[in-house]
Amino acid sequence: MFKNIVTAALLSSALASASTAHTNGKAPCAKVHMMLARGTTESYPGLLGSLTDLVIDAIPDSDYENIIYPATQEGSTPSYEEGIYNGTAQLKAYVKACPETKVVLFGYSQGAMVVSDMLAGGGDNGTLGNITAPAVDPETGSQIAAVLLYGDPRHMPNQTYNVGDVTATGKYPRTPEQLAALSMYADRLHDYCDDKDGVCDAAGTNLSAHLAYATIWDKVAATWVESMMQK
Repeated sequence: MFKNIVTAALLSSALASASTAHTNGKAPCAKVHMMLARGTTESYPGLLGSLTDLVIDAIPDSDYENIIYPATQEGSTPSYEEGIYNGTAQLKAYVKACPETKVVLFGYSQGAMVVSDMLAGGGDNGTLGNITAPAVDPETGSQIAAVLLYGDPRHMPNQTYNVGDVTATGKYPRTPEQLAALSMYADRLHDYCDDKDGVCDAAGTNLSAHLAYATIWDKVAATWVESMMQK
């Protein structure tokens, strides 16, 4: 069971009242702090909860918080933009409060797009709105020890950090500039995209593939996260 404490993030009053950190009950600054961005229409923490449990079991001095955002449809609501804004604010607040903690970012589906676009820059001058610069500055980004994405709608093929052999782009391909910005995190990023998952594989049509990441990958992913924390 996750234990609740009020988050230390100094955000807007609405965000601060909703955002909750989940901790082991020890020091306010954990050794490892995970930030989770759930998928569209999921309740917190969503599919990522089982992966988070595995990491907490492997690293007792670890905790997590949810990135607070609506997780409504990204094309017809401001959910995606709010996720990038809130996630960046929460990350900066935590890093300022806990400069020695290793931060891990998890994102699934729309949440993967939120997390990755915090680092790469958002927008596509289309469905996702105007293109923006990366929200996370290099100093804050230096405290990120690992980034793990499941079913990212902005997946790009042939990247060193990809897990799987999907050769198509996701629903919303990145610009070359965004791809270059994300590559700065290549040595601490795993982007999982399963064949026929139509969210991250535009050639796919299998919804079941998009829903199966926890079952297929959680144990492998948790082991990778644990290994990254030893660096």
